[in-house]
Amino acid sequence: MTTLSVRELRGPQAMDLLTGKWRELYAEDRLATPFQSADWLTACARQLPCTATPLVLTAVSPTGRIVAALPLARHEDRMRPRISPLSVPHAPCLRPIGPHANDPAVARAFAFHVLLAAEQEDADVALATVDTDSPLGQALHLIGADISWTRTTPPRTAILLPVHYNALPPSVQREHTRRRRTWTRLAANHTITYTRTRHMQDLAAAAAVWADLQHRHGPQDNPDTTDWVAVLEHQGAPQASIATLSVDSTVIAAQLCLTRGPHCYTLPFVADPAHRHLAPGHALLRYLVDDLAADGIHTLHLDPTTSRRHASRGQYGAVRPDARAALTPTRSAAA
Repeated sequence: MTTLSVRELRGPQAMDLLTGKWRELYAEDRLATPFQSADWLTACARQLPCTATPLVLTAVSPTGRIVAALPLARHEDRMRPRISPLSVPHAPCLRPIGPHANDPAVARAFAFHVLLAAEQEDADVALATVDTDSPLGQALHLIGADISWTRTTPPRTAILLPVHYNALPPSVQREHTRRRRTWTRLAANHTITYTRTRHMQDLAAAAAVWADLQHRHGPQDNPDTTDWVAVLEHQGAPQASIATLSVDSTVIAAQLCLTRGPHCYTLPFVADPAHRHLAPGHALLRYLVDDLAADGIHTLHLDPTTSRRHASRGQYGAVRPDARAALTPTRSAAA
C-alpha cells in the first residue's frame, strides 16, 4: 500500500475510535496482543493524568477506510511536551494495529508523522518497547537517521509451553526439587491453594487482593500508580485473569495475565514480603505454566519483573528473549 494519508485524532476523537471501530481493527490483526485491544487501551486512556491526552494516528486509504492505527499519548510535562505510547509502561511492544499494521509504507507514514509533529511542537519522543526489527522500528531509524537514539532492552522473555521439567539441565532440576520440597514440608501443616480466575466476579475480587499485596510493598518498591481494579473491571474476564497462591486461605502471591488465542502475557507480579523466604514467585509460576498449558496456551510472555526474578537462566526450559527496545531520541530532529 503506497497511497495513504495519516490523520491525527486527539482527546474525544481518539476515545471515539478506541470505543468504536478499534474492535474491528483488532479483530482484523491476528498478530495484535491484548495490549492493543480496545478494552485495554480505553482503560489506559482513562488512567491518564489530567496533563495527558490520548493521541491516535490513523492510516487512511484513498477510499477513506482506516487500515491501521497507532495508539499514543501526549503529555504536557513541566519543561516540554512528550509523546509516548498510550499503554506505557506495561505493554510488551508498541506496534500499529489493523489489517495493514505490518505494511512498511504504513510504518514509514507513522514514523514520519511522529517525528515531524515532535519537531513542529518542540516535543520529546519516548517510544518504549519498539521491536527494532519491525517495520515501525526500521522506519524510525531510517527517517530519524540523524537522531541519536538511546536504546535500552528490557529483560523480557517468553516460555514455550508445556514445560518438560525432566528435560531441564540437572542443576535446574535440583533447584526445582529443592523449592518443591520446601512447599511439601509447608503443606504438611498448612493448606496450599492455587487458583486462576475464570469469571468477572472472581476477577474483581482477586484484583482487590492484588492491589492490597502491591500496597504492602510501599511506593518505593512499587511506584506503579495504576488503578488495577478499574483497569481489570474494564478489561473483563474473557481476556484477563489473576493467578493466586494461598496459604491457609491467605493470598501470599498474585500474577496478572492477559490472553489472546494461544498467547498469555503477564503483568506485574506481587507477593507478601512476609513470605519471601518461601520463594512464592517460583511456586506460583510453576502452577501457572502447567495451568496455561492445560488450557492450550503455547507461549507465556513474561513482563520484566517476572523475567528478572523468576525465569532467568532457563529455569523453565525453552526460553527465548523478546526482541524489544526502548527508543528515546536525545533530541528532536527535522523529519
